[in-house]
Amino acid sequence: MNRAEWIAATLVLTAMIAPGVRADEVTYFEKDGIKYQKIRQVNQRPITELRYEQQQSTAYRERYTTDLQESQRTYQVPVTEQQWVPGYQRSWNLLAPPVLSYRLMPVTRWETRSETVRIPITKREVYPETVTHQVPKYSTRYAEEETVRHVAIGTTANGTPSVARTESTGLAAPEGEAPREGSTDWRGGLELRR
Repeated sequence: MNRAEWIAATLVLTAMIAPGVRADEVTYFEKDGIKYQKIRQVNQRPITELRYEQQQSTAYRERYTTDLQESQRTYQVPVTEQQWVPGYQRSWNLLAPPVLSYRLMPVTRWETRSETVRIPITKREVYPETVTHQVPKYSTRYAEEETVRHVAIGTTANGTPSVARTESTGLAAPEGEAPREGSTDWRGGLELRR
């Protein structure tokens, strides 16, 4: 990769990483014999907002119902009655003839009967139900963020060099207006504040 291709790739990468950075706006002004450089930079800062939207969906639910259904049932029932049953009786005398006699005895017979019974029958139903959800939605907007820096680049009236730098974020001072002065220390430089 030659140098031109490397510079082009670097510029493309920089444009992708920092799309909201604009070029600096540089102006100059003087105050109290000191020349200042005012650097104003406006950046696009992304702000992500969260809001909730209602979204409907259909869910299928199960429902079980139990009904009683009538049905005919046939069954056998024993019926016992007392009846006179004929029979021969013999005595201890082997030569005597048997005698016909009737005895009262229980006699059981089976009868067929039918009845109506109620049978429980369970049914399964699947029915649709509309459900409302709160769905988070993210949206990104860009807000301008302004940074203003004042740099003393000249000398004072008596020839003493000054190296001072201040930075402020937010709205800049009107054009031509110098920042307010803070503490003065010529050994460490002149610190100026807006």
